[in-house]
Amino acid sequence: MDDKFTWKWHYLLLFVPFIISLIDVAIVFSKPATYYNQIVENAIAFPKERFSAQYGLFSLNEHFSLRHLWQFVYVLSLLPLLKRFLAINPNDSLKVTLNRWLLLFYSALSIMAFITLFFGVERLLGLNTLNIKKLSLQNLNLILLLVLLVISIAPLYFPSILYGFPKNQLLVSSSISNDINSRERIYGLDNQELNNSLTIIEQQGAFLKQGFNLKACAKLLHVPPYHDAYFFYQTKGISFTTYRNKIRVKKAKQLIDSGFLESNDLNTLISACGFSSKSDFEETFERMKTTNYKGYQLR
Repeated sequence: MDDKFTWKWHYLLLFVPFIISLIDVAIVFSKPATYYNQIVENAIAFPKERFSAQYGLFSLNEHFSLRHLWQFVYVLSLLPLLKRFLAINPNDSLKVTLNRWLLLFYSALSIMAFITLFFGVERLLGLNTLNIKKLSLQNLNLILLLVLLVISIAPLYFPSILYGFPKNQLLVSSSISNDINSRERIYGLDNQELNNSLTIIEQQGAFLKQGFNLKACAKLLHVPPYHDAYFFYQTKGISFTTYRNKIRVKKAKQLIDSGFLESNDLNTLISACGFSSKSDFEETFERMKTTNYKGYQLR
């Protein structure tokens, strides 16, 4: 939800369960070897009681419950920040996709944190309120891994969520102004400078080169790809791909009008306009000009 990670000292609170675990490990290994050997023997002889045995400051059940209580409380503490982030530019198509994925991610973490905390407390108190005998810690871990797998697959279908959402952190509020200056500051872009650079790139014919994609354009503009993507959506009202295809079709139209095909074949025209194949050229031309290139040439 932030453009970059900035360390704050109060983040050390997140490591409290880990620090306590290290203390318990130190306590165990500071004692004679017979103490550790006894722990191992008891764990083998009484496997069901090994989590309730007292090894240091806490038992394993207490460590488990403390860790997931910490996680649950921290996830809940992020809710106000999440609400403010969701309120930023909610009508942007890329932001809508990002919001949905973020809600899925947050909901999954919250639910799993609650479930693991619930069963941890039950084990700590020796209860089984849901009367579930077969559900074990391994089953919970398996469910968690499956949920995280679904979340990790989502970026493959919606790659825009990996671009992040560039913004000025000082403007993170639910009442952001919609004026042009505020919008430009939100995206952290100097639109005038980028427009000037874009004009130069167009004049140099970069958009007519095969394989010229968003990443290549961003490199020439000296901005990250996700900044480049938002720049086109916000200032041109279309995606980078649509903008590029318009330039290529316009070039094809100019060449056809000048009689290019009278002395050159279609493949030469396709290559001169940056298209990768005949089908790509025909589909794009028809989509942009609402007619096929043959009909346009005859007309």
